[in-house]
Amino acid sequence: MNIAAICALAVVAVVVIALLRPKNAETALMLGIAASVLVLLTVISQASAVIGTVNSIVAAAQIKTEYLAILLKAVGVCLITEFTVNTCRDAGSQALAGNVSLAGKILVTIIALPLYTDILNTVLQMIPR
Repeated sequence: MNIAAICALAVVAVVVIALLRPKNAETALMLGIAASVLVLLTVISQASAVIGTVNSIVAAAQIKTEYLAILLKAVGVCLITEFTVNTCRDAGSQALAGNVSLAGKILVTIIALPLYTDILNTVLQMIPR
């Protein structure tokens, strides 16, 4: 599915949701979640091409594969967090959306800790003692 089809799906879903929301808010919310999941699954199905390209770049640059794992985990957390935050906001739960956003930021920081450690060790090795 290309971007035009994804955008068309989103516009149709938004119009139907806008029509349904005054009469049946629960169905409108479920339709919104279903459309979001469909878009997300469509994009994720294209992820193998991105991962293959990133793998070839990492191999050519001779970067540690652990760094690639950190990058992919962080991107995954960001995508899942963004999806969840948008769903919470759409459902009218701003406080929960804020908490999920904060949790995502903290998890990305935790995932990146080994990278921070390697950078700090590299800097310390460069400093004469």
